[in-house]
Amino acid sequence: MEEADWGVAKELFVKHYGSAIQMHREGVYADYKRWDVPQELEEQWIGERIQQLSSELSIMNWDAVDELALIAKHRTEPSIIKGITAFASRQLKSADSMVRLVYAERLIELIKRYESSLPMDKLRETYQLTMDLLVDVATKPLVLDPGHELQQYGLKDKRGLNLRVEKNKEEIIRYFRN
Repeated sequence: MEEADWGVAKELFVKHYGSAIQMHREGVYADYKRWDVPQELEEQWIGERIQQLSSELSIMNWDAVDELALIAKHRTEPSIIKGITAFASRQLKSADSMVRLVYAERLIELIKRYESSLPMDKLRETYQLTMDLLVDVATKPLVLDPGHELQQYGLKDKRGLNLRVEKNKEEIIRYFRN
């Protein structure tokens, strides 16, 4: 088939994070399978989506980081953690407290998921960045941009935020001890 013919299949594939399980749950897997998409093309599509989402990472809008985390649940794509780590190390020092916490939590998820597929130096770099973000949130004054209210995240005050930070720190430390 010509590339133009793959539009519907690509849309289904990308919408479901490249996951046959997700497509099956939504009842579209049989339709997708009829396209008989070559694995190389699927890899290209998911690579393009990851690259697009990585370029859309933002401290103001978390949709891209959330979608990358969803893709990571269904596929082993180390470029996801590399893209988020690169963005976080460049942009998050000036972000508000909730942004740093949310990115740190996504990185914790990714560290666990990609432990066996990342080189040890990249894993350590991501671990250190995550710990730095968590320490910054706990030790610096509470700063929230408009639209990032603590109540949205089930928190009441700086103390609640710090408790969540400590829980995340303990989780990542425990993970690396094991």
